[in-house]
Amino acid sequence: MVGREVKPRKDLPLVQGLGTYVGDIKLPKMVYAFFVRSVYAHARIKSIDITKALSLPGVVYVLTGKEEARQLVSWMSLPGLRQPERLSLARDKVRYVGEPVAVVAATSLSIAEDAAELVEVEYELLDVVVDAEKALEAGAPLLYEDWKDNVIFHDALRSNGTEKAFEEADFVFRERLVSNRYSPTPMENRGVLAQYDRDAEFLTVWASTQFPHVMRTFLSQVLEFPENKIRVIAPNVGGGFGIKSAIFPDEVSVVILSMKLGRPVKWVEERHEHLLVAGHERQQVHYVECAVRIDGTLLGVKDRIIADFGASGMFWTEVQPAMLSAAAIPGPYRLRNYDFDLWCVSTNKAPCGPHRGFGRPVAAYVTERMMDIIARKLKLSPVEIRLKNMIDPSEMPWTTPVGVFYDSGNYRQVLERTLSLADYDGLRREQSAQKKRGRLIGLGLATYVEYTAPGSSRLQGPLGWAVGGWESCHLMVDPTGKVTGQLGTASQGQAHETVFAQVISDALGARFEDVYVGEGDTQSAPYGWGAWASRSTVASGGACIKASRKMKDKILHISAHLLNEAPEDLEMMDSVISSKKSGKTLTLQRVADVALRFSGQLPEGMEPGLDVVSYYEPETPTTCSYATHLAMIEVDPETGSLKLLKYFIVDDAGVLVNPLTVEGQVHGALAHGIGGALLEDLVYSDDGQLLSSTFVDYLLPTAEIMPEVVQDFVETPSLNLGGFKGMGEGAAIPTAAALTNAIDDALSDSNVKFLELPITPEKVYKLLKGHKIH
Repeated sequence: MVGREVKPRKDLPLVQGLGTYVGDIKLPKMVYAFFVRSVYAHARIKSIDITKALSLPGVVYVLTGKEEARQLVSWMSLPGLRQPERLSLARDKVRYVGEPVAVVAATSLSIAEDAAELVEVEYELLDVVVDAEKALEAGAPLLYEDWKDNVIFHDALRSNGTEKAFEEADFVFRERLVSNRYSPTPMENRGVLAQYDRDAEFLTVWASTQFPHVMRTFLSQVLEFPENKIRVIAPNVGGGFGIKSAIFPDEVSVVILSMKLGRPVKWVEERHEHLLVAGHERQQVHYVECAVRIDGTLLGVKDRIIADFGASGMFWTEVQPAMLSAAAIPGPYRLRNYDFDLWCVSTNKAPCGPHRGFGRPVAAYVTERMMDIIARKLKLSPVEIRLKNMIDPSEMPWTTPVGVFYDSGNYRQVLERTLSLADYDGLRREQSAQKKRGRLIGLGLATYVEYTAPGSSRLQGPLGWAVGGWESCHLMVDPTGKVTGQLGTASQGQAHETVFAQVISDALGARFEDVYVGEGDTQSAPYGWGAWASRSTVASGGACIKASRKMKDKILHISAHLLNEAPEDLEMMDSVISSKKSGKTLTLQRVADVALRFSGQLPEGMEPGLDVVSYYEPETPTTCSYATHLAMIEVDPETGSLKLLKYFIVDDAGVLVNPLTVEGQVHGALAHGIGGALLEDLVYSDDGQLLSSTFVDYLLPTAEIMPEVVQDFVETPSLNLGGFKGMGEGAAIPTAAALTNAIDDALSDSNVKFLELPITPEKVYKLLKGHKIH
């Protein structure tokens, strides 16, 4: 089954509207929550008057931070990492527009919303800082007065040979590159339904989350409540994209409300709220320097990175998005000398949370833009400079200056396959022909390496994270011979129920149709870390294989006893056990019946049942996927508008379990990357007001702007069980770099240089203004 294109089992019910999301669940005596949020970016709370709100019929409760505000814990600890105040409801001070200051519970959502408007909050306004570089200056407004500055975290790396590399370089290229702040925007916003049973002293939480078990542990710690009396259920989740691997103050407040009231409380985020507070990432400034020989050999890189984290990082990733940007700068290149200074800065904006690609899109943008800028100055082709600097397969495994382990890969092969797939030389001829007709066509290359499924040693070591890299699989066979796998991860549309059934089917030898995969419920699934870092296929797939092998071993031993054969002479396929010598057969149903209902027929001393649990830690600290993208665009010099003509992608995601679902994820991630590169931008005014808080102002990619996508794959198996690699985020990583490189290529005669995202028509037009196009 591995390698087959199998339609995802859940797709049809979901497109028929038969899914069950948090917003669909209704419970007896349920009330609805609505938040009162700060309308100021920086202020002290002088008073909150809830009298009018409580007098509105249908209002059940109004909770403020003065009554109860819990500090959200952090699982990350590094020298110099500050732990900012992060309360479930602001108590004395607000630090960004949208910070929750009170929450209303009412018998209907409309009543709760009306009551929230009646809550009167008196503020004392404070000075605001919304620019991270200005926030570093002496005398800047302070978000946390006791810190004496606005630095959440400073990290630095110095390679031994960097200074010498710069001394010996023929050229040093310096640029200031800027990446924009934008949002994950899943189709389903965040949502929580909490039900506290006072009699049983038991808490059940339905949440749109990527990590149910993590959420359960987190709630136990924050609420100081026994974890074995908490159940977290992730029903259908309409997209995660990283932001649902964070837990926000408002979500905790909903749970607190339920525990106070002893009845169910539901809150589903509005789109305006999502854009206001959820998943702001990517806003960074890079002062990058590259030391280069005249032939294009990259000798060394220095980068000063200023990352705007808003009021703080989020549980559980904290400052890691920017740490990953710094770590990913080397890309697929033979870079041995690399220095960086990373400044994670607090400003009066919403907190920075995890977002698909997780810092790597910024790194790819910086590195791949510099490769093209250098190539143009040295009169080299974009292909030539990349091939010259790419790590060779004979040099694998490779460790970057930051300590990231590249387990396997053939970067040149993927680049060359992309050029072949696109007929690159033919596209260049077409570009020249169109230029004579007055059309400005550009081709942009970009590559990247993404380390996926990080192991416990990396998570708990360099990242200082109290998180494991392993995953789990609980495998059971019932008396009818049907197989159930319960996994510790959770799906947000990645077709886990299909993909892992394929893996188990092959590893166990059971009929694919007889394998059911469940996940997302802490009551029935073994502990696991959830879906993030493109890790599920690697870590959960390995756990499925490990559990299947353990299960198969017991099945074959029972079968050997029943058939009077040696276990090593037996094999299992399509739920039938057969002897390679005698040809005798048994069905899995028969073996399961013996293991469970007729256990007296088991070998002496063998325990009844077919029930195993396995935990799998990937063999390598990181498992690296990579790809090359080639974008073909047209620029209108009169308006600065862009048209995406074609887009070519060649990925190496190891062994593909289900190419159909892989292609779908690549298309989705590409759309995500295109949106961030061309359209999406969370724009703040100087006083900290978000100016793009609806889909009128915050634009998303539509089918109309998507190009023709041509994709292919190579398979270099990883060193882990199954040979799998992660790929759910990959296509979002190099997109901005490919598109900006294509713009510069289209405008190569005008001597312009694109350095700041997003790529809006206004910016392109301003670049062109005053430059003659030949």
